[in-house]
Amino acid sequence: MRQFDTGGSYGSMKSLDDAPFLNFFEPDFQADPATFIDRIRAESCLARTPIGAMVVEHAAVEAMLADPRLNSSLLPFVRLQGLSDGPIFELLSRALLSVDGEDHTRLRKLVSRAFTPRSVEMLRSSMRTLSAELVDGFAADGRCEFMTAFADRYPIQMICELLGVPREDHERFGKWANGLTWLLSLEVGTRMPEIEAAFLGLAGYLEEFIEQRRSRPCDDLVTRLIQAEDGGDRLSPIELRSMIGALLFAGYDTTRNQLGIAMALFAQHPAQWRLLGGNPGLVNRAVEEVLRFMGTVTVAPRITCAEVEIGGYRIPPGTLLTLSTGAANHDPAAHDQPGLFDIAAERPLPPLTFGGGPHYCLGANLARAEMQESLAILCKRLPDLELDGEAQWRPRTGIFGPTHLPLRFTAETK
Repeated sequence: MRQFDTGGSYGSMKSLDDAPFLNFFEPDFQADPATFIDRIRAESCLARTPIGAMVVEHAAVEAMLADPRLNSSLLPFVRLQGLSDGPIFELLSRALLSVDGEDHTRLRKLVSRAFTPRSVEMLRSSMRTLSAELVDGFAADGRCEFMTAFADRYPIQMICELLGVPREDHERFGKWANGLTWLLSLEVGTRMPEIEAAFLGLAGYLEEFIEQRRSRPCDDLVTRLIQAEDGGDRLSPIELRSMIGALLFAGYDTTRNQLGIAMALFAQHPAQWRLLGGNPGLVNRAVEEVLRFMGTVTVAPRITCAEVEIGGYRIPPGTLLTLSTGAANHDPAAHDQPGLFDIAAERPLPPLTFGGGPHYCLGANLARAEMQESLAILCKRLPDLELDGEAQWRPRTGIFGPTHLPLRFTAETK
C-alpha cells in the first residue's frame, strides 16, 4: 500500500509534467470515470489534467482538503467561464464557498451561531410527516417518477421551513435553486439566462423578506442570521443575502440529487433494499454507504496559493487542484471492496462527499437527517423496488444526479 507523504516519499521530487495525463472532459471519461481513475491510481496519487491536476488517492485528498495552502477555486472557476463582474459575481464573491482565511472564519463563526445541530434535530418530526404525506400520493399506484413525486418536493420544503419561508412560496424557491445550481458547473455560459432569472427572482424576494424579519422577528433561521453577532460583528446586507442563497442551494439541490441517487442505487440492488426494509436500524449506515458509493458532488476544486508537494510531485502556486472525493471514496487503500454497494459493511472511514477542512459542507447534518428520515419511510412503504424504465442523468460537469427516475414497486393496499 502506497502511503501519502507531502514531503515526497516516492523518491526524488517530480514536476506536474511528469504525472500521467487525464482528460476528464472526454466523453469516455464522463461515461465511465471509475475505469480511468483506477488506471491512474495504479500509477500515481494524481493526474495532470487540461486545467491543472486531479488528486485521486484518499489520503492525499483528505490531507489537501484541510491544507491552508489551498484556497477556494469558485471565483477563478466562474471567471474562466465569462462571469467576472456584476451583481451575481458580487453576491458569489461573498459566499462562504468563495472566501478563505480570516474572512471565512468570521462568516462561518457568525452563521454557526444560527445554523446549529439542534435546529436540524428539531425538524426530524417534520421530515417524517412530510415524507409520509408525499408517499401517500403514489404508494397505492405501484409506480412513480421519483424526482417529481418526492425528491423535487421534500428537501425544498425542509430548507424553506428552516429558513422560515411560507409554504406557498416553496415552489418558487425550488425553481430559483434549480437555476442557481448551474453556478457550480462547467455550463455557466450556456445557462446564464436561467442563472440570471433565478438570481433576480430570489434577490427581489429576499429584500422584502429580510425587512419583514427585521421588523417582525420569528423563530426561524433567517431571523437568527439577522441577529447573529460576535463581538459587535454582524453579517452585512450582501453577506446575509449570499448566506441565505448558499443555504438554499446546500439544503435543496444537493439533497434532492443525492436522494435520487440513493433510490436509483437501491433499485439496482434489490437485496440491499430488502435488507434495509427488514432492518431499519441500518438506515444511518445506509446513508453513509450511498454517500460513499455515489455522491452528488464528486470533486472539491481548489487553487494552490503556495507551492505544495503531493506524493512526490511539486505543485506550483496558482494550480487548479481537483480533489476527487469520488475517487477517494473508492480507494481500496481506504475501503475494503470499494466497488461493492453494501449498507451492512463496517467502513471505519467516513465518506468525503461533504468535503473536509474549513469548507466542510455546512448543510451536512441537515442532508444526513433528511435522507435518514425519508429512507426509513420509503423502504417500508415501497417494497420490491425496481426501475420502471431508463433513468436520465445530469452531466458530470457539476452537481450530479437523476433528472428522471421511473420506479415501480408493490402497490400499497388500504
